[in-house]
Amino acid sequence: MTAELNQQALKNAIKYFVAAAIAGSIALATDQVSFIWYPLLAVVMCMDETETRVIAASRGRMLGTVAAGVVGFVVHTVLQGWVALTVSLLILVPILRWCRWQAGLATSVIMLSMLFLVAEYSSLDWLYILNRTIDTLIGVLVAIAVSNLLWPINRLAEIHSLDFKLRQLLSKRLLNIQQLLFGTAAAASEAQVPLEGSRLIGQLSQLVNDELRSRPHGEATRKHWRQRCILWERVNHHSMQLLRLISWLPATFDGLEQGPWLNTLHQSLNTKLDVTELNSTNRRQLLKVENKTNIPPLLLLAVEDELHRLISSIKSLQLASNAEISA
Repeated sequence: MTAELNQQALKNAIKYFVAAAIAGSIALATDQVSFIWYPLLAVVMCMDETETRVIAASRGRMLGTVAAGVVGFVVHTVLQGWVALTVSLLILVPILRWCRWQAGLATSVIMLSMLFLVAEYSSLDWLYILNRTIDTLIGVLVAIAVSNLLWPINRLAEIHSLDFKLRQLLSKRLLNIQQLLFGTAAAASEAQVPLEGSRLIGQLSQLVNDELRSRPHGEATRKHWRQRCILWERVNHHSMQLLRLISWLPATFDGLEQGPWLNTLHQSLNTKLDVTELNSTNRRQLLKVENKTNIPPLLLLAVEDELHRLISSIKSLQLASNAEISA
């Protein structure tokens, strides 16, 4: 995982360097670009891992720049300095919220701060605003071009890869749950670490959101990927909760060894397995275990409840994974 993160960090650094170098070269070669940091700032604020996020950030950057330029010009005719900046923000923030342009808020604040707090900008006019908008547009276009040319991400392939990794990771966790209940494993240290599952689910959610934003009626919609992300979160959560509860048990569930709900638990994430017959334990079975082992009944009920929630989430996940609807 560390090598993978280092490789991705190196790719991102190269993207930033190439985009900044191109934007800076264009700014230096063009007489119209008076301030080189405008295109460079646009590159830094807009560059991201996927072109969908770059376009979304670029849209916010441009909207924020235009809105800040218009409001700043109007206020500049009356006020200057910190007072003008404060009044501009009081006007601009409600406008951005009303227009649902919150993504451009950070850009607007930076733009207004430079307009009112840098002495050289005292001769502000419409031509100046147009030039600064063009400067920003140069950086935005360079960021979009570099993100599409250097290591573009195949989102659908990455989504399926992350789905496969989650199945492997959580299948190991379910196997360790089974072994702990039978008393055949002393610990499940590898599967008990929740950070890896949460990290994979976070990456999956980001890619699914990007794909849905880019293609609202594409494969991500037909194959229920948004719902599957939610179900993966539930499976991850309930499996971790179940591991914590099992760690408090003073004895194993030897009396339930023949139960089909436990024998096939570690295989329940297999897409080829029919999980409709998978049922959790019932309270009569747990009552027998309580009489044999003297395990507190409330702890057994908590285990039963988590098992029920876990298996229900797995069933829903499998149904969502195997079903397709027309766009």
